[in-house]
Amino acid sequence: MKAIIIGASGLVGSHLMQACQKRGWQVLGTYHKLVQPGLIFLELTDSNRVRALIQKIQPEVVFLPAFCSNVDYCEQNPTTTYQINVEGSLNVATAALDIGAKLVFYSSDYVFNGAAGPYRETDQPNPICIYGQQKLEVENRISQLLTNYLILRITVVYGWEAQGKNFINRLLKTVQNGQVIKVPQDQVGSPTLVNDIAEASCRLLEAGASGIFHVAGLDWIDRYHLAITAAEAFGLPTEKILPVSTFELNQVAPRPLQGGMVCELMSKTLKWNLRGVTEGIAYLKQSQSLFRPSKLYTYE
Repeated sequence: MKAIIIGASGLVGSHLMQACQKRGWQVLGTYHKLVQPGLIFLELTDSNRVRALIQKIQPEVVFLPAFCSNVDYCEQNPTTTYQINVEGSLNVATAALDIGAKLVFYSSDYVFNGAAGPYRETDQPNPICIYGQQKLEVENRISQLLTNYLILRITVVYGWEAQGKNFINRLLKTVQNGQVIKVPQDQVGSPTLVNDIAEASCRLLEAGASGIFHVAGLDWIDRYHLAITAAEAFGLPTEKILPVSTFELNQVAPRPLQGGMVCELMSKTLKWNLRGVTEGIAYLKQSQSLFRPSKLYTYE
């Protein structure tokens, strides 16, 4: 399999690189802000450069985890992020179409309003924030433009990464530093180990799957109890992890409170499930000593 990963320096992209390489696939990755050895710089908004790179590589599959995922920044900068998230994603989709490559786009449970989660693929999307609206627009445009695609909705993704931006990474660092962290107890979702997302992506490709799939962890849990579970697993104190309501956090963008996803379609297709919270965080702790950014991000 020959693949290109647009956004290989990020959390999902870096683990996709590892999953592809473990299979012996020929894989190339790109970066935008986070410079990493072996990766190629690519600006999504530069349609000519996107097209030229994909034409040159001629991949069978194009993974697209790259996205401006700062929910509040998207809310405050809808025009700028639209250019990156929607127009940039469509640049990649069009280039994939031109060479007949399969596109794998990573979406989110933020396409739902969070009133009645966890959600199935058949549930009607109704995003309540700009980020979710942008994800849904890309989903819709891809399904109109392509026939050979996978849209994988993921959520509350955690794992080791160079930037350490995901919720669990930030939580552990804050608690280790003895600082107070306020965590919403009314935001419920399906925390997902990033290693499992990468593995599921490759397995779905190997199975010849197409369309929309929910790819998330087995458990449905609120952010506060997720934080407590993670801290306890790493032997850290929990008294400075404070449960609050989302309203108290005064976040710029509205959050879908009862989010998360049901993954029966993926489970039926692959005869396999992603790990739940306890198992996922246990793996995270066991693999901590193996995480070396210089090792993780150096590619052939």
